[in-house]
Amino acid sequence: MAQLKIRDLHELLRQAPRRRDLEQDGIRLVYDGTALHMSTAAAPDTVIARADTCGFTTEPWDVTAYRASITSTEVWLRILVSEHGDHLIDVSPFWASAPAAITFTAGGHTAAFPTIACPTAPAHRRP
Repeated sequence: MAQLKIRDLHELLRQAPRRRDLEQDGIRLVYDGTALHMSTAAAPDTVIARADTCGFTTEPWDVTAYRASITSTEVWLRILVSEHGDHLIDVSPFWASAPAAITFTAGGHTAAFPTIACPTAPAHRRP
């Protein structure tokens, strides 16, 4: 799990390329223990945006989410920023069942979306 300020996550996701500009559907989110990095499925080693994390830390993880999931999360965050911009939001992979999912949790609400890839999930839980 990565914890970021809601405002910082919103700013990171706003920088995601539009779906029609992607070679393949997919936004890659990589948490290294100190920051959340965003790239695309087509160019996973090219960091588009980065946001420092704060609060609780966990092991690193790597998830590729559908672009539509990122758009939905961005809309939800836009609403939260005005009231809770400096509060923390949890971003984490979740693989209790297949397929793995990416979850966003803030203010008692959770949004979960299926993932395209989650190489850090156990082998039997990977999409």
